[in-house]
Amino acid sequence: MAIITIDKISLAFGHHLLLDKVSLGLEKNDKLGLIGRNGAGKSSFLKVLAGTQAADDGKVHYQDGIKIVYVAQEPQLTATNTIFQEVMSGLGNLTQTLTDYYATLDLMATDYSDALLDKLNTLQHELEHHNGWVVKNLIDKTLSELGLNGHQLVADLSGGVRKKVAIAKALVVNPDVMLLDEPTNHLDVYAIEWLEQVIKNFAGAIVLITHDRRFLDNTINKILELDRGNLQVYLGNFAKYQELKARQLSDESKTNAEFDKFLAQEEVWIRKGVEARRTRNEGRVRRLEELRRLRAERRDHQGSVRLQIDSG
Repeated sequence: MAIITIDKISLAFGHHLLLDKVSLGLEKNDKLGLIGRNGAGKSSFLKVLAGTQAADDGKVHYQDGIKIVYVAQEPQLTATNTIFQEVMSGLGNLTQTLTDYYATLDLMATDYSDALLDKLNTLQHELEHHNGWVVKNLIDKTLSELGLNGHQLVADLSGGVRKKVAIAKALVVNPDVMLLDEPTNHLDVYAIEWLEQVIKNFAGAIVLITHDRRFLDNTINKILELDRGNLQVYLGNFAKYQELKARQLSDESKTNAEFDKFLAQEEVWIRKGVEARRTRNEGRVRRLEELRRLRAERRDHQGSVRLQIDSG
């Protein structure tokens, strides 16, 4: 059963149609690599899935209660937060409870009182009730694996470290769906290998955009191709997609060659003029007009296997 269903979604940027009545069901264990030409609308499609951008037409249906996280290509983080504060900022009420707990603990170090002790006990009980310590341990573990210092200010971070923080922030929420836009950008080799394992072990659904072919081949089980507003799903990784796409284009080429040969014969016939004007040939003339329309339409929608995907 699909946890996200998109139904006949359309989206345009000015006069440029990015999504043309596309439909898709995202299953729980799907790990999709979203590919397409630059400017095809991949990032916009990801935002529509995340619910951060509205489509012009169509609907997106979400399974009740699912948690979705979206990591943008250039994450927006709060500069005044420490890394630890930023990572836990997506945890809702638990964020404030953890913040209050450690603030109270700091106060007690210099100004101990029974009132502060009662407050600390109350906060500790609330954290235990909501698995706060489990989450705290997960944050510590994730920061350690990524080599992040939880006390460092976000304002002082490089692009690569900011991306690590954004990914860590997404993971500790324990989401059902992760939407990742160029997650390997600015990451070092160690962090990329770590992220590959995270994605392989992730129990939910993932849709990701990347130009790193090796990363695609190591993480996803389906390719989702966005081409001239249309979506096509291919089973397997990017290498399998290339194989299937090449075969598909070869078959289309043969079919198109036969079509073009027949169309050329009909064009020769119509130029004879006299035969075409006879009443009994009106059906053949209309068929030729339809053939011309189909030929023009094919030129607009024909795809290519040659996409800009780096070897990594």
